[in-house]
Amino acid sequence: MFNWIRETIHLFFAHLGLSGQILSFVSAAITAILILCAGFILYYLIRIILQNIVRVSNKRFPSKWRTALLKERFFIQLSILLPAIIIKNLVPEFFLTGTKAELFFATLVNIYIVINIILILTAFLRALGEVLLQLEATKDKPVKSYVQIVSIVFWIIAIILIVCILINQSPKELLMGLGAFSAVLMLVFQDTIVGFVNSIQLSANDIVRNGDWITVNQDDVDGTVEEINLITVKVRNFDGTVSTVPVKHLVSNSFQNWRGMEEQGVRRIKRAFFIDTTSIKKATTAMHENCKANHETNLACFREYLVNYLRNRGDICTKQILMVRLLSANEYGVPVEFYCFAKTIEWVDYETIQTDIMEHILLTLPKFELVHYQRK
Repeated sequence: MFNWIRETIHLFFAHLGLSGQILSFVSAAITAILILCAGFILYYLIRIILQNIVRVSNKRFPSKWRTALLKERFFIQLSILLPAIIIKNLVPEFFLTGTKAELFFATLVNIYIVINIILILTAFLRALGEVLLQLEATKDKPVKSYVQIVSIVFWIIAIILIVCILINQSPKELLMGLGAFSAVLMLVFQDTIVGFVNSIQLSANDIVRNGDWITVNQDDVDGTVEEINLITVKVRNFDGTVSTVPVKHLVSNSFQNWRGMEEQGVRRIKRAFFIDTTSIKKATTAMHENCKANHETNLACFREYLVNYLRNRGDICTKQILMVRLLSANEYGVPVEFYCFAKTIEWVDYETIQTDIMEHILLTLPKFELVHYQRK
């Protein structure tokens, strides 16, 4: 049907004085350029029509799926596929069957179709990942790790198909000869395979989820997990910086996950201060009245007072452990530690509660004739 185009181009350049291999090459090149231009115009029209239809429907009937597919350029890749398939079917019409030009152009088109199909599939996978991360049941799972590993499998298949197209062999024959090559693949994708296994461990053991607050001292990381992918975990630190922690570090090394604290809605306060041993003495009647109990020493009266003070604070959880204890004495005096839980996990509020308690302690110590140790 389109033979006349090929013949017209051939005759045109023959009239210009070209002949032989030069004539064949120029005619084939110009024909290929015309086909590609026509394919580009067709792609552009399909893209405009398809994207406008999707965007209009998404405005009227919002959908997470359509939004994710638009974001991942799924419809753009889909718009390329139809022109490529049309061009593939028209190659015999524009080039003589069996010629080098026909074989070369058909090979390029076939390779392009394979790559385009993989791009469509990976765009769909990324969109699927975006949707799953918005669902309550899967938003804290390492979805991107699974998307990446499936994408890698698709690209391995694409490479095999491309090689088959280039050497003109069936995939079955090629795969039979991949026994030795598999060892090379294992070596090349070693980090990817290990990362995938580690990601499975993170998910199966519920070690880390998206949104968890983690502290990794060895990597100087302290913030919220934003993304878990195949190789790394992306963490937004509280100073606004972003850190990436290798997945294997979280599996093989120790780190702190504050999820349990956030789920309970309380946060532990554990602070100590030092009392000068020379200020410890026998308790007076006034001290007994302040702590509403009889104790032998002023330090014991103060500890009882501090326990009552913490219990009566509205921002301290009395259902959790609450105590004031003495630690082993050292060259700085006698350490007194108070241990309780604040009814908040907000950082600023938590620090304010700790500060208020410490200020009250420093203000109250003189009432019990105790001296806070301070090196001179």
